[in-house]
Amino acid sequence: MTSEPGGDLLDPEGRAMLRSAASALSTHVDERWVEVADALVSRALTTSRPSPPVRASATSGSVLVTEQVLVSHLRASMDPFPECETVAITIETDGDSCTGAVIALAVRFGTELIPLADRVRAVVEDQLGRLLGPVVPPVTVSSVHVHVDDVTRGDPKLDVHD
Repeated sequence: MTSEPGGDLLDPEGRAMLRSAASALSTHVDERWVEVADALVSRALTTSRPSPPVRASATSGSVLVTEQVLVSHLRASMDPFPECETVAITIETDGDSCTGAVIALAVRFGTELIPLADRVRAVVEDQLGRLLGPVVPPVTVSSVHVHVDDVTRGDPKLDVHD
């Protein structure tokens, strides 16, 4: 009895061919596996997941708001900016208190980045203030980091940013 799969069913020439094919497959390295791995990691990082609660002020007292709600509102409020597309948003917390945000953007080539970042920070401050109550301390360059993740010559809203 042989230990090869199908060994009893194959003649010696068939077994040699099977060994050769198995050897070729086990030594083959796909040059693009790194690209696939990067794409999978990128997708995994943007996959929806349970998010931590963030404390908000309400007229009746404090309430907890999920981070996903904040991200959704921030993304929608930045959608009107034609020169950029929001790639990712992370809400930073200390316990259940919002301490800042990281906004990753894809930006059209030639866009003046500092004025754009200032407008993004103003929107973040406005939205967080509306959703959580007064933002103390106020939104600053160090509490809301605006990161340019991609630059495109075309329309950043139409280009794919994987």
